[in-house]
Amino acid sequence: MAAGNELVCDDATVMAWTDGERELWASRAAALDHGREEADWVTAATGADRLSDLSSAQVAWLFAKGPEASARALLATPLLLRARQRIDLGRVAVARFELDALKLALQEAGESADRLGVLVLPFRGPEPAALVAGWLRHLGSARQWARLWLDRHPSAAARALSPAAAGWPGKPRQNAEDALRHLAATGHGPIIFQTADRYGPGVRAVLEARLDPAAEQAMSLPLPALTVPARTVKTPAWAHPDRLPEIRAAGGGTMPPDEVRRLVEALTRTRLADLPEPAPGDPAPAGSGLPLVVESSAAVQPLVAAPDPEAEKLMAGCDPVSLAEFGRALLDAWLTDDLPAAQAWVVLAQAHLGDDATMDRLAPLVRSWPAKSRWLRAIDGLAVLATVASDVSLRHLLAIEENMVGGSMNDRALVYLTQAAAGRGLTLEQLADRLAITHGLDAGITLDYGPRQFTVGTDDHLDPYAVDAAGRRLARPPKPGVKDTNPAAYREFLQLKKDLRATAAAQIARFEREMLAHRLRPGRDLPDVLLPHPILGPIARRLLWGEYDTENRLVQALRIAEDGSFADLDDAHATVDGGTPLGIVHPVELGDDLAEWAQIFTDYEILQPFPQIHRPVVTLTAAERAATSLPGFGPAPTERLVRMQGDRWPGNGFHNPGHLHTQLSHPLPGGLTLLVELDPGVTNGGYNTVDEQQITEIWIDHTWSDHWQRARRTPLGVADQAALSELLVELRGLTS
Repeated sequence: MAAGNELVCDDATVMAWTDGERELWASRAAALDHGREEADWVTAATGADRLSDLSSAQVAWLFAKGPEASARALLATPLLLRARQRIDLGRVAVARFELDALKLALQEAGESADRLGVLVLPFRGPEPAALVAGWLRHLGSARQWARLWLDRHPSAAARALSPAAAGWPGKPRQNAEDALRHLAATGHGPIIFQTADRYGPGVRAVLEARLDPAAEQAMSLPLPALTVPARTVKTPAWAHPDRLPEIRAAGGGTMPPDEVRRLVEALTRTRLADLPEPAPGDPAPAGSGLPLVVESSAAVQPLVAAPDPEAEKLMAGCDPVSLAEFGRALLDAWLTDDLPAAQAWVVLAQAHLGDDATMDRLAPLVRSWPAKSRWLRAIDGLAVLATVASDVSLRHLLAIEENMVGGSMNDRALVYLTQAAAGRGLTLEQLADRLAITHGLDAGITLDYGPRQFTVGTDDHLDPYAVDAAGRRLARPPKPGVKDTNPAAYREFLQLKKDLRATAAAQIARFEREMLAHRLRPGRDLPDVLLPHPILGPIARRLLWGEYDTENRLVQALRIAEDGSFADLDDAHATVDGGTPLGIVHPVELGDDLAEWAQIFTDYEILQPFPQIHRPVVTLTAAERAATSLPGFGPAPTERLVRMQGDRWPGNGFHNPGHLHTQLSHPLPGGLTLLVELDPGVTNGGYNTVDEQQITEIWIDHTWSDHWQRARRTPLGVADQAALSELLVELRGLTS
């Protein structure tokens, strides 16, 4: 166990399956069986030098049922695939080839710990131990896979990780200490120290100290390599008291410089809170052949931890405005110093120092940092906005999320918003309703020219107008004259008109997204929150709402009448309970009632804020809903399909020679995907030789699939019909 002065674990890695686990993993071969294998695939497999010599479909076939000798020979080579079914590829390979698949499992898990870390669970040995030890600080499912592995193989973990935990400072030691602390906390402490005794004199004492930080600081260890220097805080020059504004005390006077130094030192210990519990993920959820996986960006996110006790004590008697000015000065100095990572505590400290003006300063920075690859700082900034959780900070967080175009940062912003809404006992939609700005229209706006005044109002379409002292309505107030002492009031009206237009557009887009996503709110929110709002109210009144059951199925559609009550299809008064879920109806849900509702809105001359009642729809017949595919159509212009493929419809060209996309896909709600088969196919590199394409088939499949199978198994009726209609309308528009 020792090589020179180094401690080494020389255990061999072995398989350690739980009951039924290997059989479960092997059963996923059926999900890889696509039926596309050809006679020359055996020759291709036996002649390949690496897995990357084979197509994605060939690799799936090889792992599931290809020649065993060829598969074992290629398993150690890199798996360079853009496959969705990597978890199935890995599990089938591990179940079939066991230890020969160890390198593959370690490579896959190392590349994507949240999604693929489950692959190392049945391996017991030093290599998987070292890998999983580094996952205990992850927010996502990797933390769960690490805990499951350690709890399943505690003796092997202790033997494998004790050398690193007793070794030199560095990331391996930190990871090993994390893992051993987890084992000790879950009742495996005796195993750790029995293992330490086997490594020689003194190792147990070292591990006892290192697993108890307080004991480690008090213990004098004889070996320099085993001592841990106390962490020293180096305060940058720009954080010295004489470079920062004074902090005023609430009762008068200012904070002495020595206390300012202590406050800055205490603020350097500001950090994110401990990882939220429980760790997400399930390797074998009931009723599913796939693990339940949560990426770190979609997991519950930590807020900023409570301030250090010293900082809290010093800030207690400070004037809040002065303290916020001090915090912004720290932030500006840090920015001027080019955002040094060692002083990134400055961002997190704004959660304890800042006010709404600080949030106004911080939010544009958070929005800009991802484009500058300052990902960690952006995450810190999101945490600050969510921790402060004032109306101003959450409005900024909403604006950041709404203006992102997907990706992990968008996921984090959405999670933080959802957590903040839950903290107020609200859904995300309810939070957005309550934080919607009014531009002062709720309190009333008066344009004061000096000798004359005008009252500002808005019409049903949120176009502002002015009302003079005689009650006359003007499209806009008159330009100031020579007797008017406040000509700026006219410019205020023009700015209000511009701001209203932007706000209305953003809220209209939000309501349209809610319609497409079937987002609901309790019935009481319409009369209590939406309709009284000067901007949301005029929008909501021009939409068709619906009452939904517990399975999100439309019960009845409802119009908002002139007096704010609800009216049904017969124009009769309808009573809605305050807890009844209400949502914005998609026209495909109306079925045969669509034409009648369209006539009602026409008769009442209701001009809708976005296409709803008169929105183009594709409503499937009963036979089409029962079918597993729809027939194609064409011809469709190649150029338009290329634009679709480069926008929101990914193609399968990365699987095919010449990067020819013969299949386009688009996600649907509920873990499904819409597939469109093309002939002859398109490329996005400008090398298309035909002007037109034929859409040969439209079908749906599970999102986790690579969509290679020839059989069609999923009826179109299981898809969300509103989302499906939107995509079918887009596709049929290709031929218009």
